[in-house]
Amino acid sequence: MGRGLISEDIINQIRDRVDITEIVGQHVSLVRGGQNLKGLCPFHQEKTPSFTVSSSRQIFHCFGCGAGGNVFTFLTRITGASFPEVVRDLGHKVGIDIPDTDLPGPSQAQNGRLEVLNRSAAEWFRRNLRDDRLGAETRQYLRTRGIEQPTIDRFGIGVAPGEWDGLLKALTKEGFQQAELAAAGLIIARDNGSGFYDRFRARVMFTISDLRKRIVGFGGRVLGDGVPKYLNSPDTPLFKKGHTLFALDLAREAITRTKTVIVVEGYFDAIALHQAGLTHTVATLGTALTIDHIHVLRRFASNVVLLFDPDPAGVRAALRGLDLFVNSGLGVKVVSLPVGDDPDTFVRSSGPEAFARLEERAPSLLDFALEHSLQSAEGGTVEGRIRSVDEVLRILQKSEHPIERQERMRIVAERLGINQQHLIDRYPALASQDKRRPSSDKTQVRPSSLWRGAPEERDVVYLLLQGQLSPLDVRRLRPETFTVSACRTLVERALTHVGQDGRVGLRHLLDTVVEDPECGPLATELSMLEQHFDDVRAHLQDCLDRLDRKHAESALRELIARLKVAERDGRTEEARALNVQVNELRLRKAGQPPVLSLVKE
Repeated sequence: MGRGLISEDIINQIRDRVDITEIVGQHVSLVRGGQNLKGLCPFHQEKTPSFTVSSSRQIFHCFGCGAGGNVFTFLTRITGASFPEVVRDLGHKVGIDIPDTDLPGPSQAQNGRLEVLNRSAAEWFRRNLRDDRLGAETRQYLRTRGIEQPTIDRFGIGVAPGEWDGLLKALTKEGFQQAELAAAGLIIARDNGSGFYDRFRARVMFTISDLRKRIVGFGGRVLGDGVPKYLNSPDTPLFKKGHTLFALDLAREAITRTKTVIVVEGYFDAIALHQAGLTHTVATLGTALTIDHIHVLRRFASNVVLLFDPDPAGVRAALRGLDLFVNSGLGVKVVSLPVGDDPDTFVRSSGPEAFARLEERAPSLLDFALEHSLQSAEGGTVEGRIRSVDEVLRILQKSEHPIERQERMRIVAERLGINQQHLIDRYPALASQDKRRPSSDKTQVRPSSLWRGAPEERDVVYLLLQGQLSPLDVRRLRPETFTVSACRTLVERALTHVGQDGRVGLRHLLDTVVEDPECGPLATELSMLEQHFDDVRAHLQDCLDRLDRKHAESALRELIARLKVAERDGRTEEARALNVQVNELRLRKAGQPPVLSLVKE
């Protein structure tokens, strides 16, 4: 059986029917570059395209961060879905159904049941909104918020009536169990243990979908003055607030096209901006931005615009993002709205053009944080300003450009009335302290080349993956002659895919190694690399000869070292045997006559 209990035969059928360039092209803007297609990598920030897709080999590789693999690898990384989920989705697109015997285990079956349950709940909420009696108040409320019918339909807005068990009754009639509704976070157990009641009551309801268009949770805004004002689904097997962004499924295309994402805090803020044409907007779900949110945004955007309310809570929300965005590769601006406005009211009263002007003048997140710290320090005592210096310098450390950092330091000195040299003198000590602190962001961009080893090993594997080895060359391959582990593994795998014609089956080889964490990245890199040799045959033979020679020299050195140890310890018989092996190896290596025994008689 294959991965996730899906048979390899079905996986291969699906892989053979899809075109990786078409799938990747839905997420990345690709242009033809030689034999391959190129674009900006969705997995790290870059200005020059290093992300390459091969139609002939059906693989991708980024020469900037080292990401690589096949169509399944790409979709699991870009969507966050599991391998079985990606296979099932692709299978559905190409008309291949996964047989019941190949379906995932109990946890995946539960997730599938929750998906169906959430769809039924969403339809019930929408049906209530259309109902003459149940939806009248909410329809009027949406009109006062300026939400139009096409927007209501696009976002799947509905209403939960005020009764305690309306959803519970409706969905149990459809055959769902109370335990399933509880697992989906739609009902809550009564304190006295006598049953359950609806989590969402008397609320405008918003559906929360993931990038696969699955409804994974719900949010509700109270109708009236009740508390809490906003209520979200709890974390469930399908839904994690710290991973999910509202409206990302609807905004992804616009974000990919503009390379920019606007981040707001509320459902209505996101919906209003979408309705105004700013369709590259997403919202957090009652939580601060998390590192997981940043990782998701980096897949699609190069620039982030933070648009929070201009009150102290909104300022704190923007400032909390500073450490998260450092070294993320994303350019971040903070748009400050006029006092009294929130994103919803501002875009409705002033329009998207006014917002565009605010965005154009908006400071970077670093400058926004710096200005906030300076304003806090300027009005205080001398002691207060001194205490603020370290905070300001820590913010300045986050600037990647020395010249910009120096200019900011000059401005800070003038604003705080402190000699700039004092800041310069204090800066190295503070930087040294902070460098000793562990970083909270484990994401790293890998070096542009994965190669660390002898060039002949790399070139042999490169020519192998380019289909340049003849049957005679393949017979000369010996894994033990490769000192780089990834090369050795690739050669071992290649020798298991030799066809009747004596050549390596490259497509099958790549299919088996692309997801191997040890050799997969090297395989995709060398497969996509375009390198030229004046005489391929002569270079290949020279590399193979060098591998054999180096291996023989290494074996000879090891034998001589063992021989010397045996002599030193007085193990005469072992020394004689080792001496014979040394002579034989020297004969094979250089065709010279046997050397005299090194063992003392």
